[in-house]
Amino acid sequence: MDRAGNERDTGATAGHPASRRDLTDLSEAARDLDRRIEQHLERLRRERDRRAADIPGQRLRPGG
Repeated sequence: MDRAGNERDTGATAGHPASRRDLTDLSEAARDLDRRIEQHLERLRRERDRRAADIPGQRLRPGG
């Protein structure tokens, strides 16, 4: 990031492409993030199902 707060790709501007190791690290980080998101979504689904089971018939009552 430069002094004005703009993002910069210093490797590309200096003429040095990102290394293979950098790309591998990014791929691993992306896979880890994807796995963590899936775990979080699964936990939210379980909690939603548990809450729905705790309040039977809630969706069957008319609103208002």
